[in-house]
Amino acid sequence: MPRPFWLRTKHTRFSLPAATVFLAPLLLSIATGFAQEVSEQSSASDVSSRQMDDILKQLEEVRAQNEQIRSENQQMREEIDFLHADATRDWLTEQRAEEIKELVQDVLADADTRSSLMGSGLMAGWSDGFFLASADGRFRLNVGALMQVRFMANILNGGEGSVLGEDGTRYGFENTTTRINLGGHVFDDTEFFIEMGFGRTDPFHFTADDQVFGSRLYEAWVRHRLTDNIAIKAGIFKLPYTREFLVYEGLQLAVERSLIDYRFGLGRSQGVQLDVAMGPVRGQLAYTNGSTALFSLRGLGENVVPPWAAYRADTEWSVTGRLEWLLQGEWEQFRQFTSPTHEEFGMMIGVAGHGQSEERDRTSRNFRNTLYGVTADLSVDFGGASAFASIIYEHQLHPGGAIQSIDYWGMVVQGSMYLDPKWEVYARYEMGGPFRQDLDPPSAGGIDDQGVAIATVGFNYYIDGQDVKWTTDFGFAIDPISTFMVVDQTGWRPDPENHGAQFLIRSQLQLMF
Repeated sequence: MPRPFWLRTKHTRFSLPAATVFLAPLLLSIATGFAQEVSEQSSASDVSSRQMDDILKQLEEVRAQNEQIRSENQQMREEIDFLHADATRDWLTEQRAEEIKELVQDVLADADTRSSLMGSGLMAGWSDGFFLASADGRFRLNVGALMQVRFMANILNGGEGSVLGEDGTRYGFENTTTRINLGGHVFDDTEFFIEMGFGRTDPFHFTADDQVFGSRLYEAWVRHRLTDNIAIKAGIFKLPYTREFLVYEGLQLAVERSLIDYRFGLGRSQGVQLDVAMGPVRGQLAYTNGSTALFSLRGLGENVVPPWAAYRADTEWSVTGRLEWLLQGEWEQFRQFTSPTHEEFGMMIGVAGHGQSEERDRTSRNFRNTLYGVTADLSVDFGGASAFASIIYEHQLHPGGAIQSIDYWGMVVQGSMYLDPKWEVYARYEMGGPFRQDLDPPSAGGIDDQGVAIATVGFNYYIDGQDVKWTTDFGFAIDPISTFMVVDQTGWRPDPENHGAQFLIRSQLQLMF
């Protein structure tokens, strides 16, 4: 049964029956005829005027109802058109979604095709450096770089007076090091690392001129894991001795390593090394061509850093070993000297020893130049602050001339504290040098046994962590620095015994990835 039009709501979808639409005109016609008949009968029957008025009123009501029906039909037509348009719009949206889905599938298929042209499952991108890797993870190549642009200014109190006859104040800029490195692994158990670049060819002041720059092969080694705890490494690498030198150049606390480490550290060599890691204890044992430390291996001439020819480094034997105990924290946090605010507490102790002996000179029958050394260090990370201390002792036999033996010692203490996650302040104090010589004859001249005492304060601004960093420090040499102890890369210069003081300002911008 049709619903009356007065019960309809705005959102009810329906139409009036056709009979209702045609009934209104019919009723109007009947009513009109009836009115005429009534009029005729009324004239004949003398119908009262009141009855005629009632009939006319009813006709007006029928006419009004007809107009309302037409209005309702128009409104219903508009609603039907709107609903049809809305349904059509939804259909277009679904169609568009299907088209987009097909487009995405086409793009992915095209990407798979392109990657297959480059190599099956090859991946590339950025993860703390650029890399290329196979999808199964068996092969990976990491690409990195290190660039340090440095300003240094040195002031010798008293103006003229350095042993080299230089001006009292010297300053200038340099690209201390510019390097590219390649590392990664082939298969799961074999790692490699190659680092080459441009820098000082004599960073330890082995020769008379340590300001010469040139191309260098810093490191080149292959490391194969024999078991989960044992690995063997071969090539050019850092000797496992002082922690200060083992920490990468881009992860140092100050602008440069201490003068003590440059003079008494061992640097790099080439040979083989055994690595052992057992939970909180790890160690390295290296058998190499030896070190040029303390002016050893003079037969190298100007070729003072590896690579060397097999017979060039004239050592009979050279052994270096280091042992570390992780008392608290993770090994990873001790790759650097700083301790960011988010780090947990960590503590590590390290001890190391070294011994090497040169071949005997069969022509002159001179004694062998032999070097022994031991060192120990303590590192503490507080998460927002750090502390480091090391001590070193070395004994050298027959270094040359009238010197039968000589002893050296040194110590370094440094600490840092973060002011906020970006700013860090630090301080360092170092002292040491030659302290005992055995001469034959006793009246003969030996080396200058003047030691050093240097205080340094500075700050780091971590623009983007260690990757982009600005470092500035100020140094003060309390005692004179002899020609034996000086190293140009640190910025310090030799000065006379009667000097008042020596000051050093260094500022460096670093980019590393």
